Amino acid sequence: MPQGPRIGRRRLLALAAGSGAVAAGGLVTPASAEEPIEPHPEKVYVPETGHHISGPILDWWLQYGRESAIGWPITEPLPYGREQVQYFERGALRTDAWTRDPLGVTPLNLGTAWALQQVSADQPHDYGWWFPQTKRGVHPVFWEPFREGGGVFAFGFPVLWGAETTGGLRQAFSRSIWRDTSQGLVQDPVGVYVAEIRGISTAPVRQSVVAPPYDPAHWPARPTYAPQRRAEVDLTRQVTTFFADDQPVYQALISTGLPPDFTPPGDFAIFWRIERARLISNGSTVKTYDVPNVLHVQYFTESWIGFHYAYWHDAFGTVYSAGCVNMRLQDSQWAWDFCANGTPVTVHH
Repeated sequence: MPQGPRIGRRRLLALAAGSGAVAAGGLVTPASAEEPIEPHPEKVYVPETGHHISGPILDWWLQYGRESAIGWPITEPLPYGREQVQYFERGALRTDAWTRDPLGVTPLNLGTAWALQQVSADQPHDYGWWFPQTKRGVHPVFWEPFREGGGVFAFGFPVLWGAETTGGLRQAFSRSIWRDTSQGLVQDPVGVYVAEIRGISTAPVRQSVVAPPYDPAHWPARPTYAPQRRAEVDLTRQVTTFFADDQPVYQALISTGLPPDFTPPGDFAIFWRIERARLISNGSTVKTYDVPNVLHVQYFTESWIGFHYAYWHDAFGTVYSAGCVNMRLQDSQWAWDFCANGTPVTVHH
């Protein structure tokens, strides 16, 4: 069924301002008194490609990497049944009333769409990580940037084995295409590729009079929040909400423990933080694991349950973990910056 009311990123920033949040360099102010700009516009225009971003898609784009992740928009929002889809240089986003994501947006698997058009021998090779979901591994050349850059959520599962091409070693993932070139590792513009395959126009449009040019200063990446902070983990919705002075300032879709390795409800506090760790099961869980290079580990229960980044799956919104609160990279980084030892954590249904 469609999910309940959502709090968008722009609304959370407005609430944060009410809790005493300021930008890293002070309050965000208009460029001039003659041209006041809304601090968190509902719609912006991107001159680099000549397209707008607005609403939930803008919220998602801001929270999950902006232009450094899926690039600039290359289309306007397009009708997709009752929803909308918008193409970006390296991906596409769709509004989704059924998703559990509090932002109400789902990334599309354009890498899969591109791979289905290819003729490839698809020969296995050594790999940095094996994914049983697609029975393929990430080529060692791509493994570290894949893991450190957002993992399966950001780039998808490998859908083709890596293969040498005239442009260098290339591997396709369900949401991206990676290439090792003489200039270094790059991501191909899979959004451009698939838009062309589907006959979608990417021609620029005229700027709307109600849309200011995109300016990252309108959304400071690291606001300063009031000191009274806490987190609530909702096991039913699979969402963690962070509060400053009892105002919600950030929400993240999560994945908690799959029974019998459930995430226990209760009132806790963070007591140990490790920025990078190797997590190894100790026999206390049914699920066994040995996972290196896990970022932003923050333990809050005596049974060593905590927040951390999970690069190896994209099951956020469902119970999947061995008990910890799994997070996407941007969300785990945000939680790491926001929390400290002693930060209260409430887990409830």
